[in-house]
This record gives sequence, C-alpha cells and structure tokens, in this order.
Amino acid sequence: RRGGGGGQQRPPPPELFPKNSSSGIAPLGQAKFPSKSSKYLWVVVFYDNKSKACQAIKEQLESFAGKVKGTFKVGAMNCQRGRADLDFCKQEGVNVQNLPTFAFVVNGQIRMHDKGGRNPPSMKQLHEFAMEHTPFNMVHMINHPSKVDERLMDTARNEKKIGSILLLTDKYETSPKYASLAYQYRNSFVFGENRGKTLSMAKHFHVKKYPLLVAFIPHQQGGGFETIRLEDIKSQVLSEWVERLVTKYGPKKSFVRVRAGRQIDADVDDVHLD
Repeated sequence: RRGGGGGQQRPPPPELFPKNSSSGIAPLGQAKFPSKSSKYLWVVVFYDNKSKACQAIKEQLESFAGKVKGTFKVGAMNCQRGRADLDFCKQEGVNVQNLPTFAFVVNGQIRMHDKGGRNPPSMKQLHEFAMEHTPFNMVHMINHPSKVDERLMDTARNEKKIGSILLLTDKYETSPKYASLAYQYRNSFVFGENRGKTLSMAKHFHVKKYPLLVAFIPHQQGGGFETIRLEDIKSQVLSEWVERLVTKYGPKKSFVRVRAGRQIDADVDDVHLD
C-alpha cells in the first residue's frame, strides 16, 4: 500500500553477507578493514544490500571464496550500512552509485578492478585480477646451493627474521598458495623456491620426492643453523607447520591481533600446495 498513514514499511532486505556465515566471506567495515599489518591477502567486494546487481553476484562470490580458500581471504563491505562505512568507501575511491565494486588488498593498498556495477567481472576475471597483484616477488628464486646463504639465510639474519624456508619443486611456476604463505609469514621468515628439479639442488638436499620443504633456523649462539625438513607436504596444512615453527623458535607472539584497530585476520588458515 502506497501513501497514507496506515501503510507498513517494507522490511529491509536480508544481509547478503552476514556474520558467522559458512560461505567463507568475512563481513567488513570501516573499523574492520584489512590494513598494512593484516596477515592475509584479501579480495574484497563493496556492495549495497538493496542493489539487484549486488544480489546477483552473491552465489558466484560464495563459490569463488570456496575455491580460493587458503590463498586469499574474501571479504564484503556494505557501503550503505552507515555513515562511517559510506564515508570510508568514498574515501577509498569506491563509486557507491555503481556497486558492486571489487578490489584486491595487499600491504594496506587497495587496488580496484575496473569492472563493476551492472557489468561486474566474471569470477575467472576476478581470480586473474587477484593473481596479477599477488606478491610473487616475496619468494626468492634459488637455482644453486651457493645462493641459499646469500638470498635466504643472510637475508633472514639481516632482517632479524626467525629463519628462512625453501621449497624444492618439480613445477615451473610459483604456486599462488606458496606466495600467499610467504606473505602471511613475511614478518617471521624469508621464503625461497627452487623450481624444475634442478640437479645440483636435488643432490645437495638429498631430494627423494618432490615437493620438499626445508626450514633453516639460525642458532642463537655459536653460529650454524638447525634444519627442519617436511617431506610429505601434501598431507600437511602448511600454515600449521609454519605456525609451529613460529611458536617453537620465534617470539611468543609473532602476529598480534589488534582489536581496536583495523586488523581482523584469523590466526591460521588452510594452505595446501596442490
């Protein structure tokens, strides 16, 4: 019924991306938005509950979140939820009249996808966009045993990291999950990779089966280092393995969850190498 004093207002539409959802999509807000100190790489959608275009991408985005679990976190920010969130969206360059808008957040920098509104990117295009901005350069290429000290162990000492981690693989491209792992633990370890079954590396590290993960932990006194090998990578959640190294060899808290700030990352996520 329109007009008149007796009509009932329509209830607001249900929240597209509610809290505690099994979809794997985290609700975000101005006070809880990935920052420079956030642990993970984030794919974010800025949306409006009332928008038909936003409602149309819900199912696809939930499927996307499931496929990239362990590589990227997926978050959703309702720009029309309140004044603070609306102002934040505008401040970050979001066209709130043309939602949904997609972005990739790395090291506190928000990189906007150029497609949105009624012409949003496909989930394939969104994945390609995320891959384009994934910091693969955080993984040092190691093509000879002589480079391990220079590029990994010396760098770890100079940057006061817990140690370094080396992946030996028969693949020829860096896995986005490994690059994501390197980003997650950038404050604790220097990460390296040897690709394509280099013979000199295989002999030096006595590789019996690929992939192989090796951690180098410098001794606190007297020089030298401890070596920890993970032979059966595919049966392990790699982030849990690295987290155990942090717990055993690092300070009591490698990453501090900030409640009053903008960091909202969960402590551990599932990361397997395919």
